[in-house]
Amino acid sequence: MSQITIIVMDMGNLFLKERERWWIWLIWSALGGLLSGYILSLTKQQLLGFVVPCLLVLSIAIWMNYMKRFEFFRAFKILFLVVSVSFTPLLLNALIPANEVAITVVKGSVLFVSGLLLSLICAWFAKRPKQYY
Repeated sequence: MSQITIIVMDMGNLFLKERERWWIWLIWSALGGLLSGYILSLTKQQLLGFVVPCLLVLSIAIWMNYMKRFEFFRAFKILFLVVSVSFTPLLLNALIPANEVAITVVKGSVLFVSGLLLSLICAWFAKRPKQYY
């Protein structure tokens, strides 16, 4: 009985097998990283550098929701890639001036957890409805 349930749940793209174009998402994430680094170099405020990748991920999630072609795990993989590359300047800004190791570890882990939560929330928003074909 459980095998039948797994097969029914896995029939998301029944007739259409899509391959992911990762270079497109890498370009978007590199753009987010460049914009985040540019904002950080101008203002030296980590909060403003955090806003740029968040807006980029949110706009990609809105587009994914509009297209209705993305399952939760597919959207999560894409959004986590975009977040991880876009947060790289923020992470380097938090980790390079390592005066105290404990503060550096806390800053890095807060940044990682916030990126993970952002990806999870946006992927949940971007997923397609259950009975949408």
